[in-house]
Amino acid sequence: MSDEKKRKKYRKYGIMLYYLIRLIMLTLKVKVIKSPNFQENTESYVFGFWHNKLVIPTMVMWYIEKKVVLASPSKDGELISAPLEKFGFKMVRGSSGENSTSSLLSLMRYLKNGYSIGTPLDGPKGPMYKAKSGMLYLAQKSGKSFIPIGGAYKSKWILSKTWDKLQIPKPFTTIVCVIGDPLHINKDVNIEEFKEEIEERLNKIDKEGEKYF
Repeated sequence: MSDEKKRKKYRKYGIMLYYLIRLIMLTLKVKVIKSPNFQENTESYVFGFWHNKLVIPTMVMWYIEKKVVLASPSKDGELISAPLEKFGFKMVRGSSGENSTSSLLSLMRYLKNGYSIGTPLDGPKGPMYKAKSGMLYLAQKSGKSFIPIGGAYKSKWILSKTWDKLQIPKPFTTIVCVIGDPLHINKDVNIEEFKEEIEERLNKIDKEGEKYF
């Protein structure tokens, strides 16, 4: 099968995933725990979360008016891009590495125009729970605050064959979304060293979400 056919196939799966998520959303009980310093729709931010929890910000933060997501240009990226586009997110296709100049420049332009940026920090292909530097570098250079997002599902499916073990909430369950404190990354901060702190924060936020069950 050609790469183009594979992309079309995965996009079709992505559209099916969108309708599945919309149906599930109608049945869910959602609890949002957010930092009082998070100024939604008045400030633009760089959001980061783990790849296997990307359904949480998709479901909970759809209402943000100006939002952009970075997605892989691969066939796997089609699976994610299709539902996000239907949720009103603009898409930039590329990598989250610091050296991915083209995608980072595109995201920087969106930030300057008042858009918030979001992407899984360990995407698009892992390793799982290991942050890449691109979004942190973007927050540092733009002067925008970085906000960690996580949470948990009371009952969920785990797609065990995916590299990230993607989690999808089951119908009629409860999901908790935790939006952490905005973090300003000073110009003199070493991003490679800062990644460890971000990984700890994201893991802590996920555990905090689990405490509500």
